[in-house]
Amino acid sequence: MMDIVISMGLTGAMLAMLGMGLLISYYGSSKTRNVGLLFLVVGIGLAYYITSIDDSLIHFGNHFIAFLGGMLGGIIGIIIFLVAIIKS
Repeated sequence: MMDIVISMGLTGAMLAMLGMGLLISYYGSSKTRNVGLLFLVVGIGLAYYITSIDDSLIHFGNHFIAFLGGMLGGIIGIIIFLVAIIKS
């Protein structure tokens, strides 16, 4: 159980680092682009670490899908909450 929690947490951190790194390195000023590149390197390092822990991309795919499902559920819950607040 704890392995899944750690792996999903690392997957979330990896996706956040890759996403932020891409945005910062593309849209950032000259000073912040270096930070964006650092985020990209950290995200790629986490991706390599996660895939080397499981020795298989199947486990990584399962954790990735579970993470995206959790995020989607959270987003849907927030949308339902906001619709309920706005309608009342």
